[in-house]
Amino acid sequence: MLKYINKVDIKFAPFSPSAKSSRLFLARIMTDKARLANPNAIINTTVLSDPNEDPVINIIYRDGKKLYLRPGNKNIDEVLYIVNKYLRRLKEEDDFAV
Repeated sequence: MLKYINKVDIKFAPFSPSAKSSRLFLARIMTDKARLANPNAIINTTVLSDPNEDPVINIIYRDGKKLYLRPGNKNIDEVLYIVNKYLRRLKEEDDFAV
């Protein structure tokens, strides 16, 4: 997943029920396998103290496109679908370029 991503900013209140998908997404991109795909990817995490604040995920893809996502009412599958939707297009372009 990180192969086509340059930067990820995640903001969430860890004990808020609406932050579950953000926590799971962070766990997914922090695995050794994911980090090896793009060791230069920048991952910033901001822990919010107010549990009523909405979690936010900001992603900058390799080609400069930005994704601003509010995952508060989404489950992890929906978050991954939204993030991977554009990743698939970048992968296809990469495959055709070779």
